[in-house]
Amino acid sequence: MQSLQPQDADAILDDLADNGVAAPGDQSELAAVVQSAAADHDLALSVVVVPQADSQAELVQLAQTVRSERGGTVLVLSPEYTAAASDSYDDVDAYIDGLPGSDVAAAEQFVGELTDPGPPWLGIGIVAVLLVALVAGGGRWWELRRRRRRDAAALAAEGERLRAEVAEMADEMLSIESRTALLEDTGLGTEYSTVAVEYRDVVHQVERDPRDRRVANALATRVRALHDRVQALDLATRP
Repeated sequence: MQSLQPQDADAILDDLADNGVAAPGDQSELAAVVQSAAADHDLALSVVVVPQADSQAELVQLAQTVRSERGGTVLVLSPEYTAAASDSYDDVDAYIDGLPGSDVAAAEQFVGELTDPGPPWLGIGIVAVLLVALVAGGGRWWELRRRRRRDAAALAAEGERLRAEVAEMADEMLSIESRTALLEDTGLGTEYSTVAVEYRDVVHQVERDPRDRRVANALATRVRALHDRVQALDLATRP
């Protein structure tokens, strides 16, 4: 067929019947694209090339006419415009922008873009979610580790402070013991015995660093209370 016009729908359909191509001149290369689309992608493609079109709408109408008669996917090319229609692809028009000037190259690119599965967005999305979770989890783990180290250092420092405070009471306890024995005061003797028991227990408790802040606070309260009782006994036993 030497010349095709968009309005020659019947002639175009007749020309498409043998190889899926309606175009002036040699159709072999375009026919190879059509055959490859069917064999490699199970794509029923019809390619129409017209030498001239008055408007985009004219080619759109032609593409829809061919599709209604032959089904499948239709690509219509002209020097000025391009149109497509398809039973299988709702967004087929998205694939005709930017097609090259060569009819064969345009058909090949159209098939390639239409059948390219594109990036595996679901897989990419899953991987992205996993990476975000991993990063967040890693950051949380690192922050918890830093916090534990910081807390351990603070508890060690608190343990050292409490041991030093208790050690400072040792000489006072010995001095109070001597003075209490000389005074022969039953009440002071009883109080000293009670404080001495508490002192020995506190000494045992502060040998190791507190395991958490709650224990550290409770132990600090006991040490302060013990210190106050030792000071009171010290004053009570002085001449």
